[in-house]
Amino acid sequence: MKQPHLGKRIADLRQQKNLTQEDLVEKCNINVRTIQRIEAGEVTPRPSTLKIIIEALDENFNELFHTEEPTSWWKSLLVVGEDISSKHIKQVIQTAWIAGLIYFALGLVEAAADYLFLEEAFLSTSEQLFYIVTKTGVLVAYFFFMRGFVAVGKAYDNYVLKIGSYLMVATYVIFIAIENYHIISPLDMSLYLYIQTVSALIFGAIGIILAIGFIRLNRSLGSIALVAGVFELMIACLFLTIIGSFIALVLLIPSVIIEVVILFKASELLAKKTATE
Repeated sequence: MKQPHLGKRIADLRQQKNLTQEDLVEKCNINVRTIQRIEAGEVTPRPSTLKIIIEALDENFNELFHTEEPTSWWKSLLVVGEDISSKHIKQVIQTAWIAGLIYFALGLVEAAADYLFLEEAFLSTSEQLFYIVTKTGVLVAYFFFMRGFVAVGKAYDNYVLKIGSYLMVATYVIFIAIENYHIISPLDMSLYLYIQTVSALIFGAIGIILAIGFIRLNRSLGSIALVAGVFELMIACLFLTIIGSFIALVLLIPSVIIEVVILFKASELLAKKTATE
């Protein structure tokens, strides 16, 4: 929103709150002359100054201005930036728990594809295509699933959960790319085993970050978040041992279900919060 419309909007909001310019100055600690010039349309405030004024008027900055300046597609996709609205966050989380169910179902198909690959010394073109499509489908579902936890982290100011989710998705993209390449052009077995070992260590390390993020959700989402954190920590530790990786993969089954429940619960809570505002 540009001047003079911005200044008039601020003046209207201030008057709706029955505040004088001096009252607003006391609430936001900004020079009265600055407030007067902004409301008169003489100057355009910096985004940080505008946010202070809007919040001093007890209004939501993102809700008030996100429709005026649409968020770029990549920010919406990755749920980054201060201009992401609570409505968009709620939509991302609603999509995420559905994506989690799809990821869970595709994970079973993926397990069958991995078994096929281990049993067959040579895969036909159709079998390779099936494997690659399955792995890619799992990756897409996983991205939208974990995107939900980025949104949850943003909604509840849980930066640890956001960082862990971003790192997990980035690592998974690389891992799936290597898996698909290995199907088309098999790597030397010693190199492939080395990559699998390093992957297990990386997933374990990032899993600890995720576990901390889930545990920090305990106050906001209850004991289910604590349970998810404990599961994630167990899985992470098993991956770090390398030899416990198979058990870790088995534990992923209940872990994913619990995490889907967390997303569903967060979606319901945010919907109720929006309805009461």
